[in-house]
Amino acid sequence: MAKHEKNLDDFFKKVDQDPKEMPTTEKKKKSKDVDPTKETTFDKIALFFKSNVERIKAYSSPNPEKKVSTIRRRLRVLYKRILKRASNRFSFEAGVDILDDTSVLYRRNRVIKNILILTNLVFLLFTIIGNENPNYIVIFGFGILMFAINTTLKRIIREEPRTLLKQQMAMYIASVYILLASFGVYIKLRVGVRPNELVDFSITQAGYVLIYFALVVIALYQDATLLRILFKWVLVLMTIIHVTIMYPLYQYADSLQNLYNYLVQDNYYVTIDIFLRTIVLIIFNIALYSSVAIGEMMNERRKEELIKRRDMEADFKAVVGDVFDVISVFNTHSDTEDQTSAHRVAEIASRLGNVLGLSPNVCTEIFDYSKIHVDKVDKLSILEYETKEVLNEKDYQIIREKTILGSIIIKRLQLNQKSEDIIRSHFEKTNDKSFTERMKRIQRSQEGQIILLAEMYEILRQARNYKTALTHKRAVELLETEFKEYFEPYILDRFTKYAGEFEDYYQRFKLKTA
Repeated sequence: MAKHEKNLDDFFKKVDQDPKEMPTTEKKKKSKDVDPTKETTFDKIALFFKSNVERIKAYSSPNPEKKVSTIRRRLRVLYKRILKRASNRFSFEAGVDILDDTSVLYRRNRVIKNILILTNLVFLLFTIIGNENPNYIVIFGFGILMFAINTTLKRIIREEPRTLLKQQMAMYIASVYILLASFGVYIKLRVGVRPNELVDFSITQAGYVLIYFALVVIALYQDATLLRILFKWVLVLMTIIHVTIMYPLYQYADSLQNLYNYLVQDNYYVTIDIFLRTIVLIIFNIALYSSVAIGEMMNERRKEELIKRRDMEADFKAVVGDVFDVISVFNTHSDTEDQTSAHRVAEIASRLGNVLGLSPNVCTEIFDYSKIHVDKVDKLSILEYETKEVLNEKDYQIIREKTILGSIIIKRLQLNQKSEDIIRSHFEKTNDKSFTERMKRIQRSQEGQIILLAEMYEILRQARNYKTALTHKRAVELLETEFKEYFEPYILDRFTKYAGEFEDYYQRFKLKTA
């Protein structure tokens, strides 16, 4: 849409209204002891970090003026493609309708399954390097189990028809599997560790971290209920591992006294270690659960907002469609005669603007606005968007531009109807004081009055069911005597001064289009 068409609303603004005073911040209450321009230590630190971040961005951003070799450019394009493909593969919202629970969970299951593939490779790597003499039969069996679980998951996730129940089943299978697998890897690494070997001990601790990693992967489902249920079992299993695998306390459980001596007197660090590990696990889960609960709440809010937005989209399309239909019905300028009339009004209005000393650009705008309701009305259709359930940003932009155009056409038709009402009320003797005041409040701008004057002259020259066609002389007389209160004196004075010229324009354009 052209720039001047987008500014049509400004064109029709009333000039007899002063803008309201904008509130200023000085009116707010401020403490007399605080200098708003004073920089504190934290302000200086923040500015220091900001300046350094901007320097890093400027240094790392590519220089468009610097010539890049063809090979580097191709490598960069390839890198971006790979990065985009990887991000789409592990993105939870790529092409997902968040209002469709089945679609959302299906996408999450696919992403988690991709993560499981990488996790399985890590698990196999740990089982191989975590033992001096790895048992390849066990490793092979573990690999077969991984393959079977992933194949089953893939079948459940992608099986048609996709249902929410199937996706939930896949979610629980994947969650339980990655949790038990991380426990199994850790137990195997712990059992196979050699005493007093630092490397083996570090690998064992890394295996212990895999259990926390499994909890993080489960949290990606953003299901607080799932996390709450599984954590109970995690806490139980971790406690069992602490007292059986990490520290075989069952060897000292023949009596409470021996167990007490082992945990409190002889090896109190064992008690502290078990206690700290349990506390860390609980705190970690609390933080994880809080994050998931907040994410779940935000997703629900997003869904609610999206539902409202889609309802508003439907209402918006319906209202805009109805308004455009009304414009098409109301706008009777469809045949050749009425289009000719609109173009005559545009010629006279633009010429009147010229004799008033307005700039050529403004005169051109007046010409365009005068006939916009016959030239642009066919662009108001939105039939192609009414069947769309979801509008994208491009659709919104197009409909918004059509809506702006529609609002201007409505204002132009308002001027048309105003002129018709004024003249009709005069001939039917219904133009009382309240009617006159009401008409004078409608579009009082200079440009609006110019178009109104040209429109009223056109109507006076044409025949209507309530009057006959008037001559040029009689039309000008009525404008000077009966309708002068609707115009600024200088506008009406210029029109009457160049009345003969406007008569020539009227006849010339009438003959040209006949």
